[in-house]
Amino acid sequence: MKNKKWLIIVIIIISILFLFRIGNVFLLNILLFIWIFGTLFFPYILGIVISVIIIFFVRKRLTDKYQKYDMLIYTVITILCIFVFSHIGYKIMLYLSEKPDKVYTEMKELNDSNELIGLSKDEVLQLLGVPSDSTDDMLIYDAGKVTNYLFFGEREFYDLFIWFDENDKVSSTSIDLPRGG
Repeated sequence: MKNKKWLIIVIIIISILFLFRIGNVFLLNILLFIWIFGTLFFPYILGIVISVIIIFFVRKRLTDKYQKYDMLIYTVITILCIFVFSHIGYKIMLYLSEKPDKVYTEMKELNDSNELIGLSKDEVLQLLGVPSDSTDDMLIYDAGKVTNYLFFGEREFYDLFIWFDENDKVSSTSIDLPRGG
């Protein structure tokens, strides 16, 4: 019996070594598969785990009156947990995986602080330099990029839009995706 135990352990170790030696590409494919489906299904898995924990505590507190509805109660708890975590979970994961560059951070602070409101067109040009695009009542500056590492480094590029009133004073600003894109 002891010899069979060691034989099984040796076979497992040889299999693992064989897999690492021959299957580097195979191993990378497995890791890529786990990464993609892990990020896609993580909120759902988390919702199921939380619902199981809630059901564990609820199950002990169900009185005889509600025992006949236990499967309905468990189903509702599971569906609610999956729904909540799938909607909130993706937003949290996206927020945590987004990394803005230095230009975006500076332009965002400039936009959020409303420092540009009331400045003349000449003052804005002196402060920020030549715009990437302009119209009679608007200047457009490159506002940097935000990289989303959750989805393999997908980048979104932003522009800072500065609108002027009829007196050529800044009336409003916003950071958004470029026009037409």
